[in-house]
Amino acid sequence: MNNDLKQLKIMLEAHDPARQVRADSAALSTTLQEIIDTPRSSPTATRRQRRRFRPRWLITVPAAAILAGAALAVTVVVRPADVGPLHVGPAEALAFTRNGDYIDVRIIDPDADPKRYRSEFAAQGLDVDLRLEPASPSLVGRMINASIEGETTVTSNGHLVSKIKEIDDESGCGNTWCKAGVSIPVDLKKHVNFTFGRAARPGERYELAGDPTARGEILEGIDLQNKTVAEVKRMVEERHATIQRYYGAEPEDSGSQSWDYESHVLRPETIPDTWYVHEAWGGHDKNTVELVVASWPTKVVRD
Repeated sequence: MNNDLKQLKIMLEAHDPARQVRADSAALSTTLQEIIDTPRSSPTATRRQRRRFRPRWLITVPAAAILAGAALAVTVVVRPADVGPLHVGPAEALAFTRNGDYIDVRIIDPDADPKRYRSEFAAQGLDVDLRLEPASPSLVGRMINASIEGETTVTSNGHLVSKIKEIDDESGCGNTWCKAGVSIPVDLKKHVNFTFGRAARPGERYELAGDPTARGEILEGIDLQNKTVAEVKRMVEERHATIQRYYGAEPEDSGSQSWDYESHVLRPETIPDTWYVHEAWGGHDKNTVELVVASWPTKVVRD
């Protein structure tokens, strides 16, 4: 036994890179003895006992191999000075990629503290505030708005300014304008505000409601345009969704420059099932939609 312990000690010292880790010979002997003395479970052992003890293999094992296995169970003490610095903390909330004179920015953690975003932008030399709003699934982690100090605010049908470039979204957001990220000039000195979507918390309403037929949404993949109200009602019910509101569509010959849908909310009981659905919008509550309807079909528009 003493020769086996000596051989194990020499082996550990020669091959173990943790030079400061010391194995106690007495502890090795005690652990080995416990392994040897452990009784085999009897055929009448309880189920709990059978889970606790594994049956032994009937194979002759050299003492040195047993000692090597026992060494793995030995408690060792490592002094703080024996190991390098340990870094434990949150991962980055943003992903930055240098692309020539630009920095591509994408959201990694849509639920991070806004202070972290500002700090990480500042570390890149950029003066940026990132605002996160509760959004429906297709808009989570997507940019839906931006504003630059002293310049026009970017809306859903606009383009970014100050040479800021858009990073297109490969999955798409249906009929809702969104981008996967932005590419910012490294020498941009103006203050910038971006609005991205984040997942809504339990009971929280969507501030940003996307296209209900887009990927991840309640009516994903369904083409609703020019379906009758009756047909769409059935589709919505099949997806366990609810129609939250109806709006009257803008007449094709109205000549209106800005149709105010909020002034044309329709009561459900006044809408015949034979009317046509022109558009579908996501509601501000989970699994709800809003429909734009009229007695005439709309001109079919395909991207």
